[in-house]
Amino acid sequence: MRPTLFLFALGSALTLSLTASGQRRAAKAPDPATLPPTPAVAPADTSRNQLATRPTIMVFPFFREGQNLRQVVEDDANNRVVMAKVKEAFDKRGYSTLDYLSKVRNLNVSDVLTGDTKSDLKSQLIQSSGADICVEVEYRYTESPTGNEVSVVLNAYESSTSSSLSNKVGSSGKFYSQDVAKLTSRAADPILDDFLNVMQQKFTDIVQNGRYLSLEVGLAEGSDLTMNTEVGADGLALSDALEVWIGEHTKSYHILGVSALKTTFDVLRVPRLDPQGRPLTTTRYALDILRFCNSLYTTKKPDRKLKTSRLVKGNTIFITLQ
Repeated sequence: MRPTLFLFALGSALTLSLTASGQRRAAKAPDPATLPPTPAVAPADTSRNQLATRPTIMVFPFFREGQNLRQVVEDDANNRVVMAKVKEAFDKRGYSTLDYLSKVRNLNVSDVLTGDTKSDLKSQLIQSSGADICVEVEYRYTESPTGNEVSVVLNAYESSTSSSLSNKVGSSGKFYSQDVAKLTSRAADPILDDFLNVMQQKFTDIVQNGRYLSLEVGLAEGSDLTMNTEVGADGLALSDALEVWIGEHTKSYHILGVSALKTTFDVLRVPRLDPQGRPLTTTRYALDILRFCNSLYTTKKPDRKLKTSRLVKGNTIFITLQ
């Protein structure tokens, strides 16, 4: 199975530098007749530290609040060119890529494409795509008397947790050319190998050792429970029962501290996939913890089952017991 990625791109900003009289200033720049070819780039690292199967990537445009996710690409030719060139660079390096516009056009509810639901839509796109990694592509095209330039910012995120994996900034340098495609290649190609190697190394670590989450289990106000309350048939202290379950459902973990009212796991390395091969998202993992806690009962009063609520914020799960 080949893992998956997302890419993000920033709408263009166009500026013209003029003299006080409003005339363009003469300035030296590379030959305007021809834009030098993009330097050859060595293939990305294929050492044993890389996975044999690489993540799949989807180019996803950066968008500002209130922008329509489809129009931000369809109404901006330069945006389409930048996305296409970056996608092409990933394809050439052996990565499978997904088409962003096809995903957006398949959305049935058009009113979620704008405004207030922007953040929810990003999550929806990432989760529905089956992507392993989201790569945000931000670009700026600038015209000036000394030449035109494209700058590109690449940011890679692990899709299920939005954890940063890699980031790079590249610039084409100034040329007397309006060929955004060539300028984009000159900006992106020199930084892509370092970007991909760091991304792949961190992604490989996640696949092998689990992704990072944290967990805080506390007691509701007025609860008669403590972390020393004996639970289950084994009569383990509540904090111990939690640790046993976590140990069986993570690749590794670290406990920050245990008090009478709270147990905090500051590091959980959780498998990316469940036993059926489906993505184990933070919310699904939180649901598994919820089900376990709801199955607990106090040893002294077996009919006294624990009542549990949960809250997920980013990569942190909060469980409250009553």
